[in-house]
Amino acid sequence: MSEPRDPYRTKRQRVAIDGSSRRRLYLFRHGAVDYIDENGEWLGDPDLVALNARGRAQAQSMATWFVDVHVDKAICTGLLRTRETGEAILADRDIELEVVPELEEIRPVKGEVTGGYDIVSDVAFSHWRAEQEDAAFLGGERYQDFYARIATAMDALLLDTSWHDLAVFAHGGTNAAILGWATGVGLQAFGLLDQSTCCLNVIDFDFGEDGVLLRKAIRGMNITADDPVMRMRDAGDMEVLARRLLKSRQ
Repeated sequence: MSEPRDPYRTKRQRVAIDGSSRRRLYLFRHGAVDYIDENGEWLGDPDLVALNARGRAQAQSMATWFVDVHVDKAICTGLLRTRETGEAILADRDIELEVVPELEEIRPVKGEVTGGYDIVSDVAFSHWRAEQEDAAFLGGERYQDFYARIATAMDALLLDTSWHDLAVFAHGGTNAAILGWATGVGLQAFGLLDQSTCCLNVIDFDFGEDGVLLRKAIRGMNITADDPVMRMRDAGDMEVLARRLLKSRQ
């Protein structure tokens, strides 16, 4: 009779062919949430929203896929939707979910965000304007400032040598900024690199003996457990939200 398989992969040190240490980031987006209701009304403070039924199901599906993956450090942004996603995916692992608020989502202006905006250009396709100098998200944080905030947070994470396999539970905008930073695409990543709810990205970083970052490589991007071939995803989340807002005005 064979021995039962360890449900979590044993920690191993990845080493590149040149001897450099290869550390891995598992970058998740939180599961599905509701920011507005079916009537196009905003559901209070977006910082306080929890996963909806679909988001909880997505996290459970991803947990099944991720069960054999070793993680020695895990962080979330502190917002409820990232904490709930992280707790569901990590399940009963004995690992603390630390909080890094610097990785929070790009911040819209507080209060009503729909009045005075063109729903198509300022909501549905606002991410495609990220490279413009004064482009801001729904009247709030400028994309350039947000990108700089995320890049600074990532530089700090890479200086933290306490992890070899890191899981980060964050947001669509945050993930796009991290992918833009990792690939060199920069601000174009906000419109170009879609992030589905509860998706996973895998990024490797190679470090020399002196701790200097040598290489970055994207091993996987926008991987989902519930819809891996994007059969049901015909538009990004901001476009879907814009459609609901338009419907409420009809």
